[in-house]
Amino acid sequence: MRITKLGGAVCLTLLLTACGTNSGPEASDSTGPSASSSAPEPAPAADKGPECDGNKDAKGLHLLRGGTTALPGGGKVAYAEAGADGKHRTAVLSVDEAKQTVAPGRKLTLKGHSYTVAQICTYRVVLTTPDHSGTNQGAHMAKWPTTSEGHWRLRWHVPDNGPELGAVVTDIQAGPARASISATDARRGQLAFYDDVRIGSTVEIAGKLWKVETIDTGHMNVGMSSPDFKAGYVDLRQLGDA
Repeated sequence: MRITKLGGAVCLTLLLTACGTNSGPEASDSTGPSASSSAPEPAPAADKGPECDGNKDAKGLHLLRGGTTALPGGGKVAYAEAGADGKHRTAVLSVDEAKQTVAPGRKLTLKGHSYTVAQICTYRVVLTTPDHSGTNQGAHMAKWPTTSEGHWRLRWHVPDNGPELGAVVTDIQAGPARASISATDARRGQLAFYDDVRIGSTVEIAGKLWKVETIDTGHMNVGMSSPDFKAGYVDLRQLGDA
């Protein structure tokens, strides 16, 4: 089963207009895009792990996977690609279309400022500065999202919007069950795009860590007007502060 997949720009439009969302201040009744009955794509190889590598206690600037983060001294950096060999992790960072591969402990200069790559995870990179300053982006969203006993359900193409930040499941596939989740800020653009997450994966949204607990693939190979249509969803379980 292949479901229509949205790129970052379209995700941003969906989130900011709250197409089809059932929560947040901008709710509407839009049903969203049509489903697709095209053949499923082969599943990418599973990440070799480990999930995280480096200093787990490091406090600094969080670069979320697939998103763009503003640097304190100006400019933006993206966590563009992730890599792992079973023992260690690497990440590809992109600044103004210039890419560099980094490992934990690597020192680098971005827009004239010095940083150390303190930690690399499947879902984030943590950068520290000589004075250890840095802000965990999203930490100010402490009152969002609304959860039920620490669980948060995100439905396919139905954005869940907070005062500034929103999240939406843009894609669900089977064989194995996997999904893509976008987190977007009205002012800062796309903060994260977690592509091909599976049950057990960790994501960081709104300054919190979440475990992917359930991926329901639904029944979306029929038209949305069909009585047999059932949209999929992803259940996240809160692990704690990021």
